[in-house]
Amino acid sequence: MPALALLAHGAGSCPETALRLLGPAVPEGVEIRAVDARGTVEEVVARLAAQAHGREVALAGGISLGAHAAAIWSARGGVTRELLLVMPAWTGPPGDVSALTAATADDVRVLGIDRVLARVTDLVAGDDWVLDELRRGWRTYDDALLDTTLRAAASSPGPTPAELARITARTAVVALADDPLHPAAVAHRWAGSVPGAAIAVVGRHEPALDRGALGRAGRCLLDALEKP
Repeated sequence: MPALALLAHGAGSCPETALRLLGPAVPEGVEIRAVDARGTVEEVVARLAAQAHGREVALAGGISLGAHAAAIWSARGGVTRELLLVMPAWTGPPGDVSALTAATADDVRVLGIDRVLARVTDLVAGDDWVLDELRRGWRTYDDALLDTTLRAAASSPGPTPAELARITARTAVVALADDPLHPAAVAHRWAGSVPGAAIAVVGRHEPALDRGALGRAGRCLLDALEKP
């Protein structure tokens, strides 16, 4: 039975996005499972544990809330050879960044998905890969479910520095430059807290040309960590 790679998407996103962005980080021959990351971080941690039960996990990774869940799962004893934490949003209790997520939930509740997407589109100049992924992800929800999902994420704590310090897996942390919802400073803090972790910052527009840029950056870091 092949080892598993468990990949968790962010709040308001979908499993297909996790596969597109993180798929290149998965070693050859490893079975990929995209984990449903709707709900609170504790619910996602439980789903990771359920998927991992009785199986060898070669890689566990996530984006945003999915990264929070993967880190907490690993810190609590979830066993994986490698951990990939992409675009973490906050550390410990929710704060200013989570308030932006809650504000988006307010907009969805009042205006609905279509009107919020139209408003965001008007604010973005030209094609934008983040907006494209947002459209794809949000279209898998209805208004009520997206509102609930975003509120659950906004109220969920991230891993604390003490939890991050308990992680023993080889760990790569990947930030996206110039993203106010996923500050690079948070990624640097995570990398500084996880023993032996490596960090990379991917340019804001790199995934527009290569959706797998974040995953490839993580794979490069993890391969380098394996070297003696």
